[in-house]
Amino acid sequence: MYCRNCGQPIDDNQPICLNCGVQAGDGKYYCPNCGKSIAEEAVFCVNCGFSMENLRAEREHNMNLSGIKQRSVALAIVLSLITCGIYNIYWFICLTNEMNKASGRTSDTGGAMAFLFTLLTCGIYEYFWAYKLGEKRDIVARKDGYSGVIYLILYFCGFGIIAYALAQDALNKAIAENQ
Repeated sequence: MYCRNCGQPIDDNQPICLNCGVQAGDGKYYCPNCGKSIAEEAVFCVNCGFSMENLRAEREHNMNLSGIKQRSVALAIVLSLITCGIYNIYWFICLTNEMNKASGRTSDTGGAMAFLFTLLTCGIYEYFWAYKLGEKRDIVARKDGYSGVIYLILYFCGFGIIAYALAQDALNKAIAENQ
């Protein structure tokens, strides 16, 4: 077997790659069957024909929801309104971190950094964030869709809190299904 992250050979019984420290079976830039370099969006390895779609489906099926608790969407919206947006900042940070974890995209920008980038770019980064949140929502909901585009449109129209609510709802449903 080969590490999906760095391409080095690893023993089938090893829990992590001793070269890069990534958990065995994680990573996406090398074929786990032959060890050759692959493109991030590759559907199969051009060297050996190994299907990368099965690996993506397996990764999505085994999402990490440990430590993530359901949050009441209605209460979060009310608290955001009552606190004049202060709770919304907390919700933004938590939702970003939880969606990153649940979707398996732990290397994506964390909540605090996303909030900082939003401040530094006078809100422009938040449009990118909304698009990415929609993509992660599709992964967590296990559906092919265009939520990234929908969330981006919601942000352009000034309805960002609806994107938060939809993402939180998908996360709550995933947590409920895995309990």
